[in-house]
Amino acid sequence: MTSGENPYAASSSDPIQPSPLTVRRQLLPVAVALLVASILHIFGGLFYFVFVYSVIAAPDANPQGQHAMLVFSMYFGISMLYCLLLISGAFSMMRQGSHLWAVTTCILALIPFLGPCYFLAVPFGIWGLMLLRRPEIRNSFARA
Repeated sequence: MTSGENPYAASSSDPIQPSPLTVRRQLLPVAVALLVASILHIFGGLFYFVFVYSVIAAPDANPQGQHAMLVFSMYFGISMLYCLLLISGAFSMMRQGSHLWAVTTCILALIPFLGPCYFLAVPFGIWGLMLLRRPEIRNSFARA
């Protein structure tokens, strides 16, 4: 190597970078699956809130059962906020906005006790992490 060559410059043997559209097509199923799972979880939580309100507002409601329902309502409220984070990250993944936020979203989808529609979020979180580790996808986020 001569003194004029840059050892950190890309060599001509580097693979051709895929277009952002190709990368978006690879990430789209993961992002859409996380969106669908999160939206389903939010709708389920909203239906649960309506159910709790109808039980608590009944004239012959049992006051002992109301406390447990309120605790579950708090859980659904927190998990619905969590789902909003997943929705934000899925949109970021589709737009190729922030690579760090996309990876964080996939990691958050792996948390089983907060995850929306548990059986859907975990496999797609793993698939998303595997895709986001690829150098061509990581570089496409940097270019976007």
